[in-house]
Amino acid sequence: MNNLKKLFNQLKTKFPFIKLKKYKFSLSTQIIFTLFLVFVSFFTLQTILNSQFFHNYYSDKEFDNVNESILTYVEQMNKSDNDYFEEMYGFVTSKNVYSIITTKTFRILESSYTDYTINITANNDVEYTLLIPNNTLEFNLEETLSIELSLYNEEYYYPYEIQRNGIFVYQNSTPCLDNSCLEITGVVTEISRPNNLNYQFSDNTIVQTELSKLANGYIDFSEHQYSDGYWYKSTDNAIDTLVFIHELKNWDYIITIVPIEDTGSIINIVSQYNYYVYLTAIAIIFLWSFRLSSIISKPIQNIETVAKDIANLKFDVTANEYNNKENASLSNSINLISKNLKNALDTLNNKNEELTQLYEEQSKQVELKKRLVSSISHELKTPLMIIQVIIQGISDGVIDEKDMKEELSTVLSEINKSSMMIQDMLQIYRLDDSETLLDISEFNITSEVKRLLNDFDQIIKKQDLIIEFFGEDIYIDADVKLVRRVISNFITNAVRYTPKGEKIQINLSKTSNEFTFEILNYGVNIHNKEINNIWLPFYRGTQTNYADNKQIGSGIGLYLVKEILKAHKADFGINNVNNAVRAYFTFTIKNDSLDT
Repeated sequence: MNNLKKLFNQLKTKFPFIKLKKYKFSLSTQIIFTLFLVFVSFFTLQTILNSQFFHNYYSDKEFDNVNESILTYVEQMNKSDNDYFEEMYGFVTSKNVYSIITTKTFRILESSYTDYTINITANNDVEYTLLIPNNTLEFNLEETLSIELSLYNEEYYYPYEIQRNGIFVYQNSTPCLDNSCLEITGVVTEISRPNNLNYQFSDNTIVQTELSKLANGYIDFSEHQYSDGYWYKSTDNAIDTLVFIHELKNWDYIITIVPIEDTGSIINIVSQYNYYVYLTAIAIIFLWSFRLSSIISKPIQNIETVAKDIANLKFDVTANEYNNKENASLSNSINLISKNLKNALDTLNNKNEELTQLYEEQSKQVELKKRLVSSISHELKTPLMIIQVIIQGISDGVIDEKDMKEELSTVLSEINKSSMMIQDMLQIYRLDDSETLLDISEFNITSEVKRLLNDFDQIIKKQDLIIEFFGEDIYIDADVKLVRRVISNFITNAVRYTPKGEKIQINLSKTSNEFTFEILNYGVNIHNKEINNIWLPFYRGTQTNYADNKQIGSGIGLYLVKEILKAHKADFGINNVNNAVRAYFTFTIKNDSLDT
């Protein structure tokens, strides 16, 4: 391909007068070609439909044609007194169909009164009634047969061999080994055919195929029921067939199988006729396409001018082609496109600004995570160093045995602190993972707050703090473990930083769709410039209105609180009020949440 491009460029350089023309077809040509394609597509589609749909259509017509005669046939069969042979024979020969009588399990009836028997009078004038095992065998009155037989029951004999003029007519695959077997030669005096045609069709391949499908449940009757019985079309045989199933008064089912004629010749005749129709249609297309192109092309050219202006980002232009309904609609669409493009550009600019802000925020979050890992690593060094020194001292015998218990208690305390810090860090990263699911359940948050206050009872008494609690029982849907962690952190900070003898107030309130937790610890404030920084991990600030300017901050506790509340999509914050610090969060609650 690259070599062809080089050759073409060389030819253009040597022969500048050679120009490659780009051919564009006129609208009339395009209309002619389009309509031509439409008719070609229609012709192709019809050919496909003829080969697929016509066959089913023909089958439905065949159903209409044979259904009435079959219903008449079934009615006559129900009037017969167990002798169906003549009725069945007349119907199947006139209609060229198969008809059999079966049980409810679709087994061809072969009981004794439907068996094929002949009477043989032997040379000794003894008469034998012989049960014929193969219904296809044909016998004639007064003909002589040589037979090997044995007693089948009190009424019939069963043949193992039947010969006519020394030629075997029938021979069982298993020879007669019973000593009671007889060999006789006699004359046929009576032939008893069954009372139906089951023997004639029992070995028919088409009949056996359909009975197998019915017996094995491959045909769902509920899908093939109609007003007078059941019917379905079968395509599993060499030729397609219609299968009708009706109930018979004295038996169970009478099944009629109707072969369908080949529709290929009919389709060929229809297709050849359509060729002439389509040729005529194509001629008409050529005559009318030129007129259509003139009507369509002129207003389109005018609208094209407006479209080019819009392509050049001139959105103040409008199209005014209103000479017919379609052009008016096209003009309105062009104008709407112009308006929407202008709005889309404005929206794109706004989204671009939002994306920039989001990127900056994400960058800050990444940086914050790096700082968090670095800070935790730094914080872990101290407890690890303490643990190492104590254990080394115990190992070297430097620490006395009487001090060993106290030192081990220090080791355990440092391990617990480090473990808590690591758990907090893991919880932060789990909350930051979008695939982490909260364990949401309904619980009584008022009971949880009271339970946590009881855990701080000793510290509260030690510092002479006054606790005021306001709130009724309120139920919310949230992750109870994580919310308990948030409330515990807020209470811990309030107890830790409230001066001795001061008051801590907890308020629980709710509206129709919101719940608010609020805790105020009096006697302190936080410098306004540090309010936003206290959510950062390992931040240390200074609270005001306290004698020793005690530092505030608690590792990654408040940072974890922030991540938990963000995961719950809660509104939260910490701010200064009159002589107090207020911490709060607000959850949206369901309308059907229960208060008890």
